[in-house]
Formats: sequence, C-alpha cells, structure tokens
Amino acid sequence: MKMNGYKDWKEAMLRLPERTFFVLMRLYLGEIKTPFNKQRLVESLGGFLSKADTQRLMIESLDSLDILILTAVHTLPVTTRGALLMFLSSEASLQTRLTNLEERLILYRTDCIDDYDEVGKVYSINPFLYKSVEPLLDSYSLFLPQQKGEPQSGAALCDDIVLAGLYTFFLKEADVLKMNGSFKVRAEKQCKSIFQDTAADMSRFTTMCTGLQNLGLLIREDTSLIPQQGRWEEFFKQKPLDRKMYLVAAIYGHARRDGMQRRAQFYSDFLASLDPQGLYNDISLKRIFDFLFQRLYVEINQDTSWVFPDMVPSDAIKIINTFKALKFLLPVGEYWQLNTAVFTQESVQQPLITAPSFEITMLPFTPLEGLFPVLSCMEPVSILTAGRFTVTRAACLRCFEHCCTDKTLIALLDNASGGTLPQNIKVSISEWYLQCTAVGLYYGFVITVAEDKRNLFKQNAGLQEIINKELADGVYLIKQTDLDSVRAMIKAAGLDVTFYTANSTGRYTTAGFSAVEHRHSTLDVFYTKAKKSQKVHGTPQKDYDEHIRELQKLVDIMPVDQYNKQSLKEKIASKLIITEEQLYKTPMENEVREVAGLDFLGKIHLAETAITDGNRLEVTIDGTAGQRIFTGLPIAIEKKEHDAVLLIQEDGTQYKEKISIAGIIKMRAFRNSLFS
Repeated sequence: MKMNGYKDWKEAMLRLPERTFFVLMRLYLGEIKTPFNKQRLVESLGGFLSKADTQRLMIESLDSLDILILTAVHTLPVTTRGALLMFLSSEASLQTRLTNLEERLILYRTDCIDDYDEVGKVYSINPFLYKSVEPLLDSYSLFLPQQKGEPQSGAALCDDIVLAGLYTFFLKEADVLKMNGSFKVRAEKQCKSIFQDTAADMSRFTTMCTGLQNLGLLIREDTSLIPQQGRWEEFFKQKPLDRKMYLVAAIYGHARRDGMQRRAQFYSDFLASLDPQGLYNDISLKRIFDFLFQRLYVEINQDTSWVFPDMVPSDAIKIINTFKALKFLLPVGEYWQLNTAVFTQESVQQPLITAPSFEITMLPFTPLEGLFPVLSCMEPVSILTAGRFTVTRAACLRCFEHCCTDKTLIALLDNASGGTLPQNIKVSISEWYLQCTAVGLYYGFVITVAEDKRNLFKQNAGLQEIINKELADGVYLIKQTDLDSVRAMIKAAGLDVTFYTANSTGRYTTAGFSAVEHRHSTLDVFYTKAKKSQKVHGTPQKDYDEHIRELQKLVDIMPVDQYNKQSLKEKIASKLIITEEQLYKTPMENEVREVAGLDFLGKIHLAETAITDGNRLEVTIDGTAGQRIFTGLPIAIEKKEHDAVLLIQEDGTQYKEKISIAGIIKMRAFRNSLFS
C-alpha cells in the first residue's frame, strides 16, 4: 500500500472523537493547558513523533506480530479492518494488536468511500515512521512456502481423457439421476466402473458434473443429463489449460459469460502464483488467494458480485479444496504442491489406436478438437491415464441421426487412426448405416427453394455453408442455428423468406469461450524487490523488554498511589509509554477504578460508571470451591431493599450471570481501548 502522506494523518487525528483525541494527546504530550488549539496539538504530536529517539524506540518496540501486520498493511490492495482480519485470520489476538498499533500511533485510519458511497476505514502506516519501518517490511515473506521440494506432475481428474469420457458417457447414458438430483445406483456403478479414479469419490464426480451443467455442457431435464453437442464442440476447441480453468470456475456456480471468464482467469492466476517447488500449508494458500481476490476487487471497481456471486470468507477454503480434489494441488506430507501438468500439458498430434475388436484407445495429450466428430460414435470402457472406448451400433446411429453418412464417418475414423482403421469396422459401419437410414426422421430448420430461385441460392457461398443435407430437389436441412441469423443470410442473398412453424424448434445457444491467459506470477514483483533491497528479516535486535523493565522501575519510585502505578506499568507494557519524558508528563488518574471490601456504595458507583462508559469489569466473589474471578461486560444493576444485583455478560460468551454486589470481595474496572 502506498503512503498517503502527512496531510492525511493530520486530518485523521483531527477527525477522532473528542474523548479519544484528548486522551491520546494527554498520553503523549502530557497535561493540556487551556486555551488550546487542536491543530497545534496535532502539530506538537507530530513533533514528538519526529524525534530520533522516539522513532528509534518505536521501531525497537516492534515484535514479529507487529511487523507481520505492518507488512500486510504495506502490501495489500485493501487494508480495512475486515480485510486484515481475514488475511491474517490464522494469527491469535489480531484484533487486540491492531488496536494496540493504532494507540501506539504506528498505524492510523482514514476514511475511504467505495463505488456505493459507503464510508469505510483503511489502515495506513504513520508517515513519520514509514522510512524507519520500511526496511523491516518484506512483502514476499507473507506468501513464502513452508518448504521446498522437487516439482510434481500428474494427471488431473478433469484432464482431456476424462472430458472425452464424460462426453461419450452422457451421450450413451442420459437418464442417470434420481428426482432429488443424486445418481441412480445403476448409473453410479457404471461411473465407478468406467471412471475408476474420477468416480472413486462420487461426491467429487457429482461436483464435476455440476460444473459441466453450469457451463451449459450438460442440460438437466427431469432425471436426465443431456450433452449439448454444439457447446461441447466449442469447449473442445479451447486449450487444455482453458478447459481445466473453466470447469473448476463453473464448479463455484453460475455466472455470465464475462464473469465466468474472469473467474477462470483468476483461478489461473492463483495457481500461477504458486512456486512449482513450494510446499504450502493451508494458511499460505489462503493468504495468496485472499491477496489476489483483493487485487481483483480493486481491478473491477470494488464489485466482484458478477464474478463471485454471494462470496463469503469461507468460500476461499472451499475453492482451494476443489483444487485439491481435482488434483491441481498434490499432497506432499502435510503440505500441498502445484501440479505442474496444469500448465505444462500440451496437445500432441498422435493417432487413435484401433483394433479389430472395435476397441479404440486414446493416448494422453491427444488433441480433442480434431477428435470431436468421431467421439459420438464411441462409448467409454475405461478412463484412466489412457482412455479405452468401443465403436458401437447405437453410438453410430446417433452420428447418422446428425446427418453423418457411413462414408463420412469411416473417413473421419480412418483419418483419426492414422489410416489404420480395420476393414471389419468399416464394413460394420456401412451395414449399420443401411439398416438405420431406411426410414429417416429429421429435426431442425428446413428450407424449401422455388425452382426459379435455386441457382441464385446455390451460388451464395454463405448459404451453402449452413446446409447440412439436401433432402430432395430444392429441399435443404440446415445446420442448427438461430432463426434471425438464417433470415438475415437469406435476405443478404437477395431472396425473400417466409417462416413456417408447427412448434418451437429452438433450444440452446452455443456461445463461445474466451481465452484464459497463462500469466506470470503476481508475486514475482515482491520477490524481485526482496532480492534487490535485501530487507532485514525478523525483529530488531535491541532487547526492548529490558527497556520496559527500566521504565517500570522508575514507576516504583514515583510519588503516586498504587492504582496509578499499576496503570502506568500497564501502559508501559502495552508500549504506549516509551520514553522517560512521556512517563513523567502522563497525567495521573483521579477516578477510582478499583473498590474492595465493604464499600457498598463505591461498588455501586463503579459498576454504574462502567455500564455508562461501556467498560469491562473484573469481580472477585466467594464460591463453594473458594474465590472466583468473573470478567465481563456489565449490563444493568437491579436494586433491592437490602442489596443490589449486577447483571454481567461473561467475556467471549453469551452467558449472563447475576451477582450480589454486597457479596463482591473486589471490583475492578478496565478502561476500553481508545480505538475500540
């Protein structure tokens, strides 16, 4: 994150609530004399922060968690409290430490207005300290893998062999679902028999099918999943990487075409950000995901709803688990490593291996685009590293129904097998064709052209491209397309057209897929900067704990009461008081914050004050097992004839307890943080 400068810091100080402003000024500047000017007080505070000793002590006071938070503020595109809590969610006591850094004047917050005119607060590093703290901040360290190892490569569960198998399986077996959407027992057994790896876990297989539906590759009608062949044809034209990214993107849910492409690109960028040699735990994977999601949020003007509808923080873990399930991330002991095959897999021109037994073997990395026309005549047998299929009469019939002749199909298969298609398969396909075409039933658009217009029709190259088959003289079956496009092409040829319909024949469109780029890691820029700057890793070497002990020894000999001594020591331990000058200037508190013994009215007054100010109470009471200390937020006091009852909610729970004030041995109030 870039520096906003001194002006923003001063404005942020002046916008603080009155009580917070003056408590802060007294803490760092001492007692405030009247009349006062807030602008001059802020300038005096800036003078205190500009002192070399002040900056040195503030830098020396930073521990590893402080530096981690400051590095996140320095690095992240979005530094609201919520964004930081999500990014560093694995760190304990993060909220408390954020508040502490703000009280120590190391961080400050400024207003930020988003595209919906909603005002939020973003954290920035104090400009007086930025130059001193910047050498300690290594952005790349936020995303480091836990270990290094040799790059790993393996087949993903949605590689091209699997996709070809899924396409041919659902062509053969569309009726696979129960009414509740789960797979029928018969279909589940078939899936496990054919897809021995992918369907070993049916929940994972079902998830993949959900992705295919969200891409429009499968359409559910009642209990059937029907492949949309035109959509599959477009899908198979994409690069192997694009197919993988689109499928995993669609598993998340529906989106518009541009939203799905942006989501697929985001997933590609996430995987590309992983070091191929890196072994990552879940915390590191989620940090990289959160960082990239914030960057996406900024890039698309703070509206990610069209890319990730209804995104919640837990979805990041679900998406990362999807990468694991599909083997985009491979397990290495307790860590996870990028499957380099996701990016390195390239299609290799190689023929199908055909056998007289009608079995066809597809080797890994065989390009799908050229094979699409012949996949429809095959049914899957076994989908593992290689794919085994068989040519069947039923499958060939489907091809013939789509106006493919026996000669065309034989030529396609022979070409795909490198000219090695066995003769018995050719003969069988021809025999099946004769048997299946004795009676023909056509579905789609049919154009009839009057005899005097046929020459003009045949001379138009655009119209000839959409003709699927000439059924008779002047009668043409055209390729499935939308009605408006057909009308426009006929009119462009100089012909008038009349549309006749008995019912609707339109179904689904086959919108294409936009390409997914394989981009360099977004984290490379941090790695380059880290190498050039040679930043200091870890905390400064000065033992700041010794400095704390020296200041607390001074408190012991100060002429103040025990309560104020305890209060000063707590401020020193919290690193709010860092210099001797500041210690001696700090105003003493006259307000009673602790009451013990029989001072009933004192306990009532302290409890009422805590309720009014929203402060927490610590009460000590006698219990059956001895004294018990109860800490929480006081809610109300119920006064009775000879006693009063305090209603208090215990810290970290919804549990509320009623305590007799007369029975309280000791009561202590804790002042809320200045920035709570």
